[in-house]
Amino acid sequence: MKRLTNVSLLKQFEIINRLEFFNEFTLAERQVLLESFSHLYLVHQSHYAFKRFELDNRLFIVLSGEFSIFKKSQLLELGRVGPGEFIGEGAFICNQEHSTSAKALKDSILLAITPEAMTRLPNVIREKMKDKIIAGMSTRISSLSNYIEDNI
Repeated sequence: MKRLTNVSLLKQFEIINRLEFFNEFTLAERQVLLESFSHLYLVHQSHYAFKRFELDNRLFIVLSGEFSIFKKSQLLELGRVGPGEFIGEGAFICNQEHSTSAKALKDSILLAITPEAMTRLPNVIREKMKDKIIAGMSTRISSLSNYIEDNI
């Protein structure tokens, strides 16, 4: 994973403005989030954002690209995550090692937020972030429940 440092704020705005994840954030809130509390990373195709058992508690929001999520074997894919979705939420919330691996299926850009940065966010932005994480996790649980029900 390579940190991107030369992406203009305008380009970052262009990217996040396309994603549903940020719809409820005002332009000023998006600017605060981008300028002060997050970092962009490039993950090349076939490289990992993180591997199972790594201790890395950042939350990653996928801005572009796609990731395969798996536990032990890449042959048994648990799911795919694309733009506007997030990965690493379990390690982020629980401050524990990753329970899965995330491998880029194509060149991808991630927005990373640390738990420390999250606590420093203004309350309004932090609450919106929490709401988005909860909604995303709820959607995943529902999808997994449907998958289990359909395949058992």
